[in-house]
Amino acid sequence: MTDGANENAPQPQKPHLNQNLVIAIIGAVATVMAAVIPWVLDRTSQVDPTPIAIQATFTAEAPLEATSTAEAVITSTEIPATPTTEPTVTSTPTAETGIYNAFLAFDFDGKFIETKFKSGQPIYVFFTINDPLGKNIVRVIVSAVDVPGVLADSEFYNTINEYKDPESKLNVSQGGLKPGKYKAQILLNNTLDETIEFTVTE
Repeated sequence: MTDGANENAPQPQKPHLNQNLVIAIIGAVATVMAAVIPWVLDRTSQVDPTPIAIQATFTAEAPLEATSTAEAVITSTEIPATPTTEPTVTSTPTAETGIYNAFLAFDFDGKFIETKFKSGQPIYVFFTINDPLGKNIVRVIVSAVDVPGVLADSEFYNTINEYKDPESKLNVSQGGLKPGKYKAQILLNNTLDETIEFTVTE
């Protein structure tokens, strides 16, 4: 009988967790973790700096190596000493050879250079000679090019001489040429070297 009475006696309640309490605890833990994790990560990043943080920001006042490099370059340009004497360059002028600087004029001094003359004016021929052979044999011929009533190449003046003076002049007409076109040919050692055409008017 006693056993049967014990079976019907009220049993003490088993302890069980309140669901609301469990949810509240989980929410509190999640909130704490959400606040702590960024702080921990931030502290971790500050403790172990990245290479970018190590290379960081040089200012204009910082003693950069570029400054010392620039000084080295400036110093190296000042090392070579300037020469005390300038090198002299001697140019060897190449003198012209043959007959050159030939021109006509109507005055004895050659100040009035001309290619058109009046029929009464004298005509002088001026030239410079530099004969590499040393012969200096010069022939001067004045002949017609286009003169009315005169055959072409008719000669009005023809002379040959040996010239020692390099600067020479000849009177090739006393003013007796007819109106028309003429040419003065200068030959050195029987080789034509210069030809000057000129005109005579009334």
